[in-house]
Amino acid sequence: MVRQAKISTAIHYRHEQAAVEAFHLSDLARQNLGVDLAGLEQFRRQTGLADLYWRAIYYKFPDGYQTLAQALAEAEGYVFFLHGWDGTHRIWENLPLHLATAHKQVVCFNLDVNGFGLSPFINDTPEAEQCTPAALIHAIELWLTTLKLWPNPRRRRRKPFYLFVGHSMGGAALFFKNEIGWRTDAYGFYVMAPALFCNDTQRQAFFKTVGTGIRIPSFAAVKTALAPHIMEILAAGASPEVKKEHIRSFARTPFGTLAQTLYVLGASPTKPRRSDWFRFRVALGERDRLVGLDNMLELLAEFGLGADQIRVAAGDHYFFSYGDGSPPAHHENRKAVLEDLLAFCRRLAEEVREISGG
Repeated sequence: MVRQAKISTAIHYRHEQAAVEAFHLSDLARQNLGVDLAGLEQFRRQTGLADLYWRAIYYKFPDGYQTLAQALAEAEGYVFFLHGWDGTHRIWENLPLHLATAHKQVVCFNLDVNGFGLSPFINDTPEAEQCTPAALIHAIELWLTTLKLWPNPRRRRRKPFYLFVGHSMGGAALFFKNEIGWRTDAYGFYVMAPALFCNDTQRQAFFKTVGTGIRIPSFAAVKTALAPHIMEILAAGASPEVKKEHIRSFARTPFGTLAQTLYVLGASPTKPRRSDWFRFRVALGERDRLVGLDNMLELLAEFGLGADQIRVAAGDHYFFSYGDGSPPAHHENRKAVLEDLLAFCRRLAEEVREISGG
């Protein structure tokens, strides 16, 4: 196995103006803090997940929110960060923190999803239908309703907006977000390098083949040797910290979860059908080996997204991550993504004011 002791995972960013609080859904249920044990069991039955972990980040200094409860009740909006295959909440590095301190009136939620990090499946090998991109976002929707973050009973006067930010597998999941029940809400999607292969048969075959290979019992013998090669494709231009986090996640995640979640990326070619494509913004890396640029642009055009909804950045699958060894363009991309998110938050806040009559 990949040895854990030598893998640095200290990606814990601090900021004197922000509060960062960590939660497990199971802990809230055991302490009866807005979630009861029945709600936890329902979540487990419907998702196949044993637990869900997240961090809440909000502006606190000075003239900011004093507590998370106050922030949830008064913030203009909520922003949800969903990582990709073999990732955890740490792959976003300090982006959620910077957004919360730059905007000051949002609460950011940075989650572990789809069997990775501290949100494992009940079974080491989940059912295929439990770990598709569609199942991922449905689990987040159930989590929202379980915590009563949506619909939001705390907000009698003005509702919050909801901005979903997803990378790779997490980005693909956003295309399957439910529209039902959301027509009176302001919401949007910022999708980064989505692993959505509806029209890409070559990548469908690749992900199904590698996913199937990971299930083979003898795979354990070559896991350590294979990990660096997978990371080279997955996170070639990412910061050293993000690469280390992927190696750590690869070592700790059961074979069955690694295999099944990868396999379904290739085996779930159904095209999403929506009427709210105007709510999407997509950012792509021009040299992304995991997400083919030409195929993705064709797919987005088929959905009806215009040029003003798509950003093509100079970089690879982690075009927004920058550190030693990263392409220089990644540094500018990271700043551009933050500006995109701030602009999106402002637009959604204005939509909330229009919906609520000012």
